[in-house]
Amino acid sequence: MKLSNRTVVVTGGTSGIGLAFALNLLNRGNKVIVIGRNQATLDQVTHRHKGLIGLRGDVSNTNSVREMAAILRDRYPEVSILFNSAGIMRTFELMDDNLDLERTTAEIETNLNGTIWTTEALLPQLARQDEAMIVTVSSGLAYVTSPLHPVYSATKAGVHMFTDALRIQLRKSKTNIHVMELVPPLVAETNLLPGMQNGGIPSMSLDTLVKHGIKGMEQNKKRVVPGFSKILRFAGKYFPDTLSNAMARG
Repeated sequence: MKLSNRTVVVTGGTSGIGLAFALNLLNRGNKVIVIGRNQATLDQVTHRHKGLIGLRGDVSNTNSVREMAAILRDRYPEVSILFNSAGIMRTFELMDDNLDLERTTAEIETNLNGTIWTTEALLPQLARQDEAMIVTVSSGLAYVTSPLHPVYSATKAGVHMFTDALRIQLRKSKTNIHVMELVPPLVAETNLLPGMQNGGIPSMSLDTLVKHGIKGMEQNKKRVVPGFSKILRFAGKYFPDTLSNAMARG
């Protein structure tokens, strides 16, 4: 797929992986709309990076997703790429008596529900384009769970399964929508979870991840599994318990 002269929507586009891909795509001559739930943050990012367009939206809220989709349909009918990058990661002990129930499901609402809801809301618009693409961001932890992040791991496994199902359904429907799953390893500089860079897990630079992802998008890859994620994928098939137990000690 040619990655220029397109209109791109990036959820979670104000920081981390989402912002890095948004800037790369902007520099390729695309119109890039970044979605974020905090207006002040959106204003700061779009002021710092001229050319980015900010749109407030909360992917974990269905009403917000519907409003966002309506705005995109009216203002930017030519949207042809959706990059689902919104995500949160939390560490907690399930035996903690002070653990709020809402805390245990927050990652589900953002990482999994947000990916599904945003994709579903924009599918009709994407299907009207001559060629379109949906990118989902899962994780190497979709293959081997991290006991320290019990719900994050589950949501990324869900994103992986949803992406495969989406791809097959769209192929059967004969749409011209490409579907790519990006499976990042640890990218410590995104600071998704402060302190992760000290856990002994190999980290990939954000710039390297973007290069892998952009190349995969250009080549219409089904899945891009760079760096340590390849090892996690292999381990998930042959010795998942061993690696999960090792990560629990980390």
